[in-house]
Amino acid sequence: MFWITGGVILLAALPALLNVRAAPLELLANLRPQIAVLILAFGAAAFTVGRYGTAGLAAGVLALLLLSTPELFSRAPRPVDRPDLILVWANVFKSDAATERLAQLARRRGADLVILGEPPAPEAARRLLADYPFHYGVHDPRRHGAAIFSRRPLIERAEPDLPSGSYPVSVVEADGLTVAALHPPVAVSRRRLAESELMLAGAAAALDGRAGVVVGDMNATPWSVRLRELSRRLTRISPARASTWFSSLPVLGLPIDHAFVTPGLEASAEIGPGIGSDHLPLIVSVSRAAIPQNSSRPAA
Repeated sequence: MFWITGGVILLAALPALLNVRAAPLELLANLRPQIAVLILAFGAAAFTVGRYGTAGLAAGVLALLLLSTPELFSRAPRPVDRPDLILVWANVFKSDAATERLAQLARRRGADLVILGEPPAPEAARRLLADYPFHYGVHDPRRHGAAIFSRRPLIERAEPDLPSGSYPVSVVEADGLTVAALHPPVAVSRRRLAESELMLAGAAAALDGRAGVVVGDMNATPWSVRLRELSRRLTRISPARASTWFSSLPVLGLPIDHAFVTPGLEASAEIGPGIGSDHLPLIVSVSRAAIPQNSSRPAA
């Protein structure tokens, strides 16, 4: 039983160590902190019963796992002193109550934009976010997506060209800053993994040549292959070690809600308090000084 347990833990660690890019094994790469804790516990148990060689092997695997996950040791950008734009994001899971609490948080923080993942019915969202009368995005409960609400008029931008049936990416411009909001699917199949990769690439492409933010429930951690690729094009500003889903404790939850900005943009993100959803909100602050202003057709 001892060796069976160790073998199972090692097999679970391999997809993460090898950066396997095939669904559903790719999902195991998101569980690096949890796998690391299991390896640590197994190594300690082996040491306790005198299996020093096994304990040393576990320590080596643990070291490899941690060294290949530099995101766990990264620091979030320092807070923006005088933000020009504040946006609040949360996956509210179609809940009116969670949307209301998010609206209260947005008002307290003086947010300019409120972005909902899995928003409730349109009439409920508009009522609860009456202070944010300008809106754009998905309100279809059958589709994962994001609805963007603003205090000031929004300018619609072209959405990425995605295959028919894909979840949409909402793209707007707010006071010279391009914002792309999305909710990629969980990569439980090859098709879903490919769709997630296309959505992330499309969101990044929507910011090409523009200063802006990509925000959303990515259903992936900072050390996943998908988000590592996104980090080569954009700068991640969301905290890596703090979890946003299921639990605020890193070992029990996962950081899957993220904010990225174009390089050179001064921005920071923090995790907000619970709102009754299974996700914690993100509060993103951006300084948009020197961003050129454009004029286009405002969204309704």
